[in-house]
Amino acid sequence: MPFLDRAGPDRGPRRVRGRPGIRGAVAVSAQFADLTRLVNPRRVAVVGASDRAGSLGFSTYNNVRNNSRVTGGVFPVNPAYPTVFRDPAYARVSEIPGDPMDVVIVLVAAELVPEVVQDCAAAGTGHAVLLTSGFAETGSAGMALQARTVATARAGGMRIYGPNSPGLANVADGVLLSMSPVAGEDRISGPVGLVTQGGGIGRALMQWMDCGLGVGLWSSPGNEADLDVSDFVNHMVSDERIKVIGAVIEGFSDGAKFIEAARRARQAGKPIVMVKIGRSEYGKRTAASHTASIAGNDAVADAVFRQQAVIRVDDVDELGETLLLLTRAIGHENLDQACVLSFSGGTASLGADLVGAAGLTLAKFTPETAADLAERTPAFGFADNPIDLTTRVFTDPGLNRAVLELVTRDPNVGSLIFAMPADYGESTVSVVQDALALTRDSHALFIPVWMSPRRGGGYALLKEAGVVPFDGLRRAVTALQRISAWCNRDRDGGRNDGNQSPDHSGLRSSAMLPDEVVRAWFHGVPMRFPREIRADSPAAVSDAARSISGPVALKIVAEGLLHKTEVGGVRLGITSPAAAARAYSEMMSDPRLAGHQIDTQIVSVQEMIPPGLDVLIGAHYDEVFGPVITVGTGGVETEIERDALHLSIPFSDSELLSSLPALRLGRRLAGVRGAAAADTVAFCAAVQSFAAAFSSAAGQIDEIEINPLRVVGTGPGTEFVVLDVVALGGCRPG
Repeated sequence: MPFLDRAGPDRGPRRVRGRPGIRGAVAVSAQFADLTRLVNPRRVAVVGASDRAGSLGFSTYNNVRNNSRVTGGVFPVNPAYPTVFRDPAYARVSEIPGDPMDVVIVLVAAELVPEVVQDCAAAGTGHAVLLTSGFAETGSAGMALQARTVATARAGGMRIYGPNSPGLANVADGVLLSMSPVAGEDRISGPVGLVTQGGGIGRALMQWMDCGLGVGLWSSPGNEADLDVSDFVNHMVSDERIKVIGAVIEGFSDGAKFIEAARRARQAGKPIVMVKIGRSEYGKRTAASHTASIAGNDAVADAVFRQQAVIRVDDVDELGETLLLLTRAIGHENLDQACVLSFSGGTASLGADLVGAAGLTLAKFTPETAADLAERTPAFGFADNPIDLTTRVFTDPGLNRAVLELVTRDPNVGSLIFAMPADYGESTVSVVQDALALTRDSHALFIPVWMSPRRGGGYALLKEAGVVPFDGLRRAVTALQRISAWCNRDRDGGRNDGNQSPDHSGLRSSAMLPDEVVRAWFHGVPMRFPREIRADSPAAVSDAARSISGPVALKIVAEGLLHKTEVGGVRLGITSPAAAARAYSEMMSDPRLAGHQIDTQIVSVQEMIPPGLDVLIGAHYDEVFGPVITVGTGGVETEIERDALHLSIPFSDSELLSSLPALRLGRRLAGVRGAAAADTVAFCAAVQSFAAAFSSAAGQIDEIEINPLRVVGTGPGTEFVVLDVVALGGCRPG
């Protein structure tokens, strides 16, 4: 399957803000901003432009005036200067004659920004780019100043980019709205779009241009007071020149909006490669202080990224390497069918081992290729995949070229990992020349690896050719595995019913909901509860057991009690009314109840459900991404195995089914050691119905967990029985 697949236009729905106090936690849908006037403006003004060399006003105005193509004029605004760069300076934006500004870049002290923004909005400005710091990232006073600035802009129909931003660079169209004194050196345009919340990291990635990375557009929206990373991801999805999107994210101001942008990228066949800061508590704290965003629950973020086929990498170097390889992978197929080629036996073996460990495949050569390789390669090397040419490659000038010709012609080879363990001077130069010549138009993706810290002439040749080698085999194989997994992703990407998420705007509450409320909530969900009778004495328990007829379980009923087994509040497998009465008396006299200050005489007498597979199913509101469902191993093994997946709601059946095999639960559902497989269609229907019920209960149920849900039987007769459920409720804001 080709690397890129296309989808038709996708119109975005209306955006609704999330819960009060939780930034963007449960946005209903996303309306993305039109960024055309911002990224490719016709008229630009710079408030704070300066003639003083070394100042930000100087470098910013220089970038827009001398390093950009702005056809309608660039205007300095600074009441302290009569001219800037010999251009007449204006005291206010509203004094500039002619059409309104598409963009005004603002470089004044934070406390002066609202006044400047008000003047810009009154003059009909489209966008204000706020490079100034001192807003929400500084605390409550800065947050109030930022909110006032945005309200002023919105009242005048103007959008805000920033504040606390280094600007943006539209390299493809030659527009540098940047404060950086070196922005003019970033001239290599190409198919990559970059979105980074950190300006310094963004600048570092821009300088990967020195390694051949072509960046069409870079945005770094700072505090995201108005426009956010999702607006720019969406813009890049609609820009045909952008094929790959790279991102460095500290936190999401609107998680649901990002999910929609990522979904559009996935459907358009444009991979997003992301460094997401916030894996540790340290990262979460520094991310919050830096951009005033929410780092969020990293396990949920990981799950959302997998669900939307976002490629997550661990650091900026991996991001740059993966983006470089992706730009060259466009149009290639079968990338997971790899050939490892080296002139070192140990290197070839290591490469093969890493390929296997990554879940990739060593390509099987056609019989014709295999025969020719056996004839041409040294007898003391190995001609099968991996290929070791040995040091004879340096004394037999035609060997490397002959083998490369055979490998690159073989239709079974999708990628070629060409590993050079060390620099051997002119011999390595010759080998690299052959490789570049024979792989330039090959159907196989050429992945050079330079393992030595000593850079020689061969390394320089590769860099000049725009194929900067990986520093190590592990890094190369990891990048290939990630890209291959993306190419082989599930392309369904749709929703079961095509609807957007409903409005989840209720407030959180820690109150446990009464049992009757929870049971009523399950109306319409294809799950049932065991037959049950409440009792408060040995005689009543005996009567209840007799009425149910058959083995029963006793469970204590106490308000606020989450884990009944921990206090001795559960008795199972009771086979007679008399045994039930005895179990009740023992339970009520258990000292653990008193130790936990549990004062109740009521138990639930329930029918014993036949053995089956115990599953955990829960749903809650993530503070960043909104409603999330959790599915995993249930029962007493939940805490031990910690075997669970997360999916943002809504999700498709294919997203659920493709996630299950990674769990031990998934293997149990599929049947192990001769056990019959569960009905996965019915299981999906039950989980989907549970998720839909949770979505529709916004403001009533904030968190719910069934543990266990017992899956009994197989095939069409499969039953889903709720053995225990806890729900926490809230209310809509009044």
